[in-house]
Amino acid sequence: MAKTSKLEKIYKVKNENGYYIFKLNKVLDEKNTTKNHVIETKHIDFNSIQRLATGNLTRIDLNIIAKLCNELNCKIEDLVEYVNKD
Repeated sequence: MAKTSKLEKIYKVKNENGYYIFKLNKVLDEKNTTKNHVIETKHIDFNSIQRLATGNLTRIDLNIIAKLCNELNCKIEDLVEYVNKD
C-alpha cells in the first residue's frame, strides 16, 4: 500500500529490502504542467501515468519513463527513487 505526502506529492511504496519513492506528481507541479498535457503530447495511456504517479504497479515501463523524461526534461531518478533499508 502506498503512503502519500500531500505536501510534497510523493508516494512511498515499501519493498522487502527498502522502499520506492514515486515523484511524478511533484515533478509535474515543478514543471507547471499536468498529467493530461503529458498524456496528450506523448500519447501515454492515462492508467499507465496514474500507476506510475501513485506507485500502484508491478513493473516500470522504460518506454513511458523515457517519454516522461523527454517531455519533463528530467532524469529517471527525478521520477522514481529506490532507498535501501540499511
